[in-house]
Amino acid sequence: MNSIEDAKMASAMGPLFDDVLMPISQRMREAGVQAFPLEPDVSWLSYYVRRKRASMTRADFTSCSCTDFADLERRLAAHWHSLGRHELAAHAGQFADAARAAKAALVGDEPEAELSPYVYAMF
Repeated sequence: MNSIEDAKMASAMGPLFDDVLMPISQRMREAGVQAFPLEPDVSWLSYYVRRKRASMTRADFTSCSCTDFADLERRLAAHWHSLGRHELAAHAGQFADAARAAKAALVGDEPEAELSPYVYAMF
């Protein structure tokens, strides 16, 4: 990225971190809650978990993609609700807006490129 894209990206992401993530982090820290484990849990004898399935399926190699930013917002909210992170889920729209702004910063005013009919691959 060039400096203009960096500035656009920072203006898109800065408010998300400053207005959403940092206050949530501060409240969690004050409550003594860690977002991620920073050290091993000594109460566990082992982190080994026997899996129900030993082999991978086709679904393990494919993932759903979001069709648009509204879909991203819905999926983020559902994911965070399932994890019990309701405060984050309430801000899913802001994350989708930041993703939209980041895409605009990266793509800019470039029109969607069409594949030339003269492009081909030789095997």
